[in-house]
Amino acid sequence: MADSNAQLEALKDAARSYQSRIQLASTKDEALNLAIDAADSLMQATKLSHDPQEVKDLKAQCSAIITAATNIKSSQNWKPAPPLSLVHDKGKNADIDRWAADVAKSVEPTTTHEFPRSVRSKSPSHNAGLLVSTMKTTTPAMNGQVSAPITKGNSSPALSAYENAQYVVGSQGVRKVDGHSGNGGFGGHGGVGERGGLGGLGDLGGLDDFSEGGVELGNTDDQHFSRPGTDIQGNPAKASSASNALHGKSETTVRRLKEPVSTREMAKKEQIILLRASVVNGFKFKPWDKPPTSEEFALEGDGLFVDKRDLALSPYQMQFFSGWERATKALPPASLFPNNRNGLGPVMGASRTIDLVQDAATDCSVVASLCAAIARAERGHDQMLSNMISPFDKNLGKPVLSANGRYIVRLNFNGCWRKVEIDDRLPVSSSHRLLHVIDRKNPALLWPALLEKAYLKVRGGYDFPGSNSCSDLWTFTGWIPEQIYLQETDTVPSQLWKRVYKAFLYGDVLVTVGTGKMSTKQERELGLEGQHSYVVLDMKETDHDRLILVKNPWVEGKGWRGPRPITAPVVNTSTSSASTSRSVEVYNMESVPSKDRPHPTTFWISLDHVIQHFESLYLNWNPGLFHNRQDIHFEWGIESQESSNDCIVNNPQFAFHTREKDVVFLLLNRHLRGNSGGPRDESDAFLDGTARPESQVGSSGELLKGFMSIYVCDGRGERLYIKKTYRECGPYVNTTQSLLRWYSDPDSTYTIVIDQDELPASKYTFTLSAFSNSAITLEPAVRTYPHQKVERGEWTTRTAGGSTSSPRYFENPQYSLEVHTRCDLAIMLNSKHAHPMHVKLTLGFGKRMYKLQSRDVFADSEEHRARCVFAEAKDVPPGLYTIVCSLFEADKTGDFELWVDSTSPVSLKQIPRDGAGLIPRTLAKAVFGAQMHKLAANLHPHRLASYTIVARFLQATSPRSRNLSMLARSPFRLSLECGRGPRRKFLMTSERGEYSDSTIVRSDPVTLVPGVEKDQIHLVLERLSSPGGPIEEWYEVEIFTDAPQDAYSVGVWREWDD
Repeated sequence: MADSNAQLEALKDAARSYQSRIQLASTKDEALNLAIDAADSLMQATKLSHDPQEVKDLKAQCSAIITAATNIKSSQNWKPAPPLSLVHDKGKNADIDRWAADVAKSVEPTTTHEFPRSVRSKSPSHNAGLLVSTMKTTTPAMNGQVSAPITKGNSSPALSAYENAQYVVGSQGVRKVDGHSGNGGFGGHGGVGERGGLGGLGDLGGLDDFSEGGVELGNTDDQHFSRPGTDIQGNPAKASSASNALHGKSETTVRRLKEPVSTREMAKKEQIILLRASVVNGFKFKPWDKPPTSEEFALEGDGLFVDKRDLALSPYQMQFFSGWERATKALPPASLFPNNRNGLGPVMGASRTIDLVQDAATDCSVVASLCAAIARAERGHDQMLSNMISPFDKNLGKPVLSANGRYIVRLNFNGCWRKVEIDDRLPVSSSHRLLHVIDRKNPALLWPALLEKAYLKVRGGYDFPGSNSCSDLWTFTGWIPEQIYLQETDTVPSQLWKRVYKAFLYGDVLVTVGTGKMSTKQERELGLEGQHSYVVLDMKETDHDRLILVKNPWVEGKGWRGPRPITAPVVNTSTSSASTSRSVEVYNMESVPSKDRPHPTTFWISLDHVIQHFESLYLNWNPGLFHNRQDIHFEWGIESQESSNDCIVNNPQFAFHTREKDVVFLLLNRHLRGNSGGPRDESDAFLDGTARPESQVGSSGELLKGFMSIYVCDGRGERLYIKKTYRECGPYVNTTQSLLRWYSDPDSTYTIVIDQDELPASKYTFTLSAFSNSAITLEPAVRTYPHQKVERGEWTTRTAGGSTSSPRYFENPQYSLEVHTRCDLAIMLNSKHAHPMHVKLTLGFGKRMYKLQSRDVFADSEEHRARCVFAEAKDVPPGLYTIVCSLFEADKTGDFELWVDSTSPVSLKQIPRDGAGLIPRTLAKAVFGAQMHKLAANLHPHRLASYTIVARFLQATSPRSRNLSMLARSPFRLSLECGRGPRRKFLMTSERGEYSDSTIVRSDPVTLVPGVEKDQIHLVLERLSSPGGPIEEWYEVEIFTDAPQDAYSVGVWREWDD
């Protein structure tokens, strides 16, 4: 059997070799003989193959070559292609690729078969977007599908030694496995048909109620390609091309949607923010302005380019690290060819389906991201990754090898697309373990390793433990990231599938999944890795199930051990046309368990099991689904790391206006910073607060604490003070991106508030991006109150009087506010402590308040809240007012800030506390017995002094209950009296002689001179006790004087009558 397989592969290799030389033939007869030899080799191969599908493919290829031979024979204008020396020298591989693009022109088609025609391939075999010569056949279609065209890819000699072998990297080393390639080296595939609308984006999941009238979300203006798709409710659009595309009835190339660009003019400050954000981890990444020129990659006298410093590796990786080697020595890995690597080297094109894996690298999310974008291209869509690398040949449609070892990668981070300059040196292992991403089927493929290196340079080094895939794909592609927490109670499987599935078919969303922390037992039983990223390669819907094709990108990873869906397809027909089915078939074949691989690392799994066992679903949406985009860049200095509170006056706020009712995506992106040579745990580029594996990790230190979120408020674009009410709120996430999806009303203006929770104290920079199909604007929020007064104060043991129910309420700090002209006021009291606070604006004429009735309150903050309270008053007339700042509990201490913002200038100053500058003296408690109504104490002045006396109700008691509460108190009054009976004279009374039901009464200042009064002076406390009232009442009396305490003496309390 082994000899038979080897002979089969040899015949297939010979056929490919003959075919690749047809257009290089010097004469027509030589070309015809080569075509006949190729057909003969394929016929012999059909006799050796035991795979019915492979036999069918070989026969189709043979038929196509016979047709090609007929075309060559009947051609009247055959001429050989120009010699290689006439093609501009870009290396051996580039020459052959150039020939592949040109040879098609040497034959005139004489039949409808049109052999050969030069087309731009979207296939996995030409993931870099190569131009290939395609032989198109008219073999009968199976299952209503058009037969796949047969193509010949890049036949670079550098690939000839291993293009038909699969290399498995594992714990036992790197070994070569002979077998059938997914496309046998022939892989030209067309694409899915045109698509339109927002696809799955329209159904926001939970926002279906907003889709009244079936609002069409398709791109309709001339700047976008027409895409028949779905409406807001997920129903198919009327156009038929999308339906044909989904069922493989069209070979129309999927055209790339035009991505919207922000049209708002950046302020100078924003431009400075972007320039400052260029420095990350000691490297400078300039904003992308134009593609690099070819001169930047030319080899000059300085020799090969070397980056200014090497990237860091983790201690685990250093166990295998041998050194940094140029790509010419690093690829293909030496462990594949230990004896002879002559003629082998890196290439930029792949002749087989790309199969990326990670080994000793810990960047699972990065590799999963690369796999997701590549899988999209293999389903027939446009390239997303390889065209980000320069030098890039537009004619070949792929990157090319750099002469001087310099590459420039275009990545999206810190507010814009940026240039990331790298050299081609890769970390080489001293063993079979690999320290960079590798393509198992095309181990010489260079550009994925370059993309990985560029990204890891931004994120801090090869010891980067991974973040989440949607964040990585945002950097690679600029597609809008969204993280869905599958374990949340509001996750509805049917709604989730509806929103994602059709968009996935259209190629408008990239999907990856991630697990959370798992025990060793769970990992073993389920065949999943804890805290690991997986890529979704395909999705399929049956009558009974919703299936997802998942790949574990770790080369030594586990395979799913849970139940395999009964309806899991072997050959896929769900998401690809006939021209791309071969590529996806490779994935399906790899997911089929075998004797050697009972649990393959590529597996079909039901949606229900994904929701049950995975923690997060990561989505990246095509920004081309939206017509309009607006970006704004800003800075936010956070002074202390603390939990979120209701105060948002210092938070970044923006005015957002939308013209029509439409879906809106708001994306908040926190810029990476990093430190050059500093601690890892202080680098935002390295630590983004995401999960860390518990093994094989470098010195990552502690997780970055802190979360951020987006609020949408009905604030009319004006700055808000507190989070009292809001329209929409995104989840608080500890990643560098936060997305909020919502539905706007027509012709509406909102206030967008950025909030954080426990972010470390520092100065951060952000970018807020808004996407919509409606016309939108995004600008800084308008400040409603242009004038501001700020006073700082504190509650001490003497001034912390508590709430209005406390007898000491009026001891709280009070402020005099003078309003000069009629205006609106915003009063905010904020503090760093967690004691509940309250603020009142009262009609106190700018003086200290000692009693308070509801009619005296002009505005207040309603409930007691911690850290921030807010009161707003409209149309306040000119005059003097008193502001009272209080805590809910008495005797609690702490500082605070009082802000008074206004539409016109006002004056604000603190009122001295009660007894300020005076000497206080607290008397013994005055206790009324059951039948007592009046108490008195003798007062003997010894020297001239001014007296201010304050009495406070404390409590009411009885034998049945020790506390009848303060609501049962009696009205009372305080007085200074001289004499008794008819000779009684009042020297002072509280409340003008009236009884007060307040908890505190206070006298006006009175001056007493020794010896002036002939009769004894008495301090009298009198109450009105009602029937059924309290039996005993307790009061506290305090005397304030401007003289030392020996200036007077006071007797004891005793029952008193007139």
